[in-house]
Amino acid sequence: MARIKVVWTGEGTYPYATGGVSTWADLLIKELKNIDFVLLPIMMHPYMQTKYELPPNVVDTINVPLWGTEEPTEYIRNIPFSQIYQAKINTQKSKDIRRFEPILLKVLDHIYRVDEDMEGLGDALFEFYEYFLEYDYYEVFRSEEVWDIYKSYVLHYYYGQENPPSLFDMIEGLRYLFRFFISLLPQLPQAPIYHSSAAAFCGLPCIIAKKRYKSRYLLTEHGIYIREQYLFASRQQLPLRTKEFLLGLITTVSKLNYYFADVISPVCNYNKRWEVRWGVPESKIHTIYNGIDVLKFRRYEVERDPRPTVVMVARLDPLKDIETYIRCAAIVAKKVPDVLFKLYGPVVNEEYYNKCQDLVQELKIENNFSFMGPTSNPAYAYNEADVVMLTSISEAFPFAVIEAMACEKVVVSSDVGGTKEVLEGYGFIVKPKDYEAFSKHVIYLLQNPQIAQEMGIKARRVIVEGFTTEDMVNNYWQMYKRLYDEYEAQYEGIGYE
Repeated sequence: MARIKVVWTGEGTYPYATGGVSTWADLLIKELKNIDFVLLPIMMHPYMQTKYELPPNVVDTINVPLWGTEEPTEYIRNIPFSQIYQAKINTQKSKDIRRFEPILLKVLDHIYRVDEDMEGLGDALFEFYEYFLEYDYYEVFRSEEVWDIYKSYVLHYYYGQENPPSLFDMIEGLRYLFRFFISLLPQLPQAPIYHSSAAAFCGLPCIIAKKRYKSRYLLTEHGIYIREQYLFASRQQLPLRTKEFLLGLITTVSKLNYYFADVISPVCNYNKRWEVRWGVPESKIHTIYNGIDVLKFRRYEVERDPRPTVVMVARLDPLKDIETYIRCAAIVAKKVPDVLFKLYGPVVNEEYYNKCQDLVQELKIENNFSFMGPTSNPAYAYNEADVVMLTSISEAFPFAVIEAMACEKVVVSSDVGGTKEVLEGYGFIVKPKDYEAFSKHVIYLLQNPQIAQEMGIKARRVIVEGFTTEDMVNNYWQMYKRLYDEYEAQYEGIGYE
C-alpha cells in the first residue's frame, strides 16, 4: 500500500510548545506510522526549541516564524540569501503595485465586513501567494504606495464617524497584516491532504494548497479559535479601532477556513454547535474525540504527601482561570485545614503568574498551595491526588479531564467545551468561575473518600470504552483514507480499499 503524505499545520503548538493540542498531535503522528507527515508550525520566533522528539515518519518541517526576523522568507523558504537579496533589488525597481492593490482591497473589504465573498477572497489570497513568489514581502509591505492604499481605504471607511482611527491604529492594523500573513509565504509541498489544527492563520497554507494542488483540507477544531481570540482581545487594553481591526481579521480568517475545509472534525459536539452557528453545513462536520493511552494513564501507587491533596494540570494562563483554583483552595482549607492544592504546568504568562502568587499570599494559604512547575509525567501527578480539578473558562475536549478519569480520579471541572460529554454522571461539573461551587464538591469528595474512589472506578470504565488512543487514531486513519480517495479521484486515480 502506498504511503499517504499529510502536511500538518499548527499555530503556537506542536512541536514547540506543550499542551492539549500538542499532546493530540504527538499521539496522532507517532501512532500513524504509515503516514508521512510534513510539519508546518506557525511560530512566535525562529529560535524556539522543540519540546517533542519527532518520529521517523516526520519527513520534513517547514518553520514559519511570525516575529523575530526582518526578512521573513529567510527562515521560511529553502533558498539562498543571494536569491532573497536579488528579489529585494528587483522589487525596489518595480513592485507592480497595480497587481497587489486589488488583493489588499479585497482583504480589507472582508475585515471591515463590506464584502462576504469567501470564494473571491480565497482567490485573492492565492494571488497574494503567487505575487510574493516574485516580489519581496518586506519591500512591498513597507512601501509608501501600500501605506497610501491602506490609509486611504481606512480613512474613507470611517469618514463621518465618531472616533476615527488614530495614526497608531492604522499602523497597528497594517502591522497585523504584515506579521500574520507571513503564514502565506512558505513554499508548499504537493500533498494529497493538508490538515490544520485550528481555524486560524495556520489554515491559510491549507487553502493555498487546495487552490494550487487540489489538496483535500481537513480542519480539526480543538477550541473554537474565534471565540478564544475574542476572549483574549477582551482582556487586552487595546484602542477601540485597533481591536476592531484585529477582531475583523480573525473573524475573516476563521470564516475562510470554515468555507474551504473539506471536512471539519471538532473534538467534541460542543464545538459543532459553534461551527453551525458560524455557517458551516452540518454535512461537513465529523466529530472525532480525543483519545489517550489507558495503559499509561491508570491508577498506580506513588510517593505522595499524606495530606488530602487536590491536583490541577494546566498552564499558567488566564484561560485556565488559576485564580478560581486558588480561591477554591482558600475556602476548602477552612473546612479541611491540612489540604494541599498542587498546580502543575508551565508559566506562559509571567504577569499572570505573579498575579496568582500575590493572590496566594493575600489569602494566606502558602501552606496549602504549591506551584509545582511543568511536569513531563502527568499520570504521576494525577495519582498524587484525591481529587482532580480543572477551572478553565474555555476548553474544547480537555486531555486533563480524560487523563485523570483514566487514572480513576474523580474530576471537578468547569462546564466548558465538550467536558460534559464525557464527565457528566462520573464527576462534577460547575459553572466557570464559581469557586464556591467548586469548593462545595471538593470538600464533599475529601470528606467521603469511599464515594470518590467508586466514582473514579466508573470514570475509568467510560474512558476505556470509548476514548482511547486506538479509537482516535483509527478514526483519523479512516478520514485520511477517505480524503486520499477523493484527491485521487480528481485525477482519475485509484484509492485505497
